[in-house]
Amino acid sequence: MVLVDRETDEPIAQVPIPVGATVYDAFERAEQRLPTRCRGSSLCGLCRVEVREGSPLPPDPPPDERALLARVAPHEPDARLACRMKLDPRDDRLVVAIDRARWQAARALDRARRG
Repeated sequence: MVLVDRETDEPIAQVPIPVGATVYDAFERAEQRLPTRCRGSSLCGLCRVEVREGSPLPPDPPPDERALLARVAPHEPDARLACRMKLDPRDDRLVVAIDRARWQAARALDRARRG
């Protein structure tokens, strides 16, 4: 799976797709952390990404995810919560996009926490 900059499509990171994991879990396991306040429990909406490519594409978000995204990202109609989106291990071409500044801020915070 490839993470790209939402504005430029420039690759930021690449991680393997573990069986049955979410997008959030895959990046956590690869130590390429995504922004979060709730640590992947579907409460904050900070881990949102946009699916750019993939086959099969993930299903539409369930109503509770749509409601959270409508509140935290009303101008991002294609956003999905990385912590809710299950990965299909058959799809090694999944491309998701994120705002680079949000991703870099999350990584800096994670490094500061680790000391």
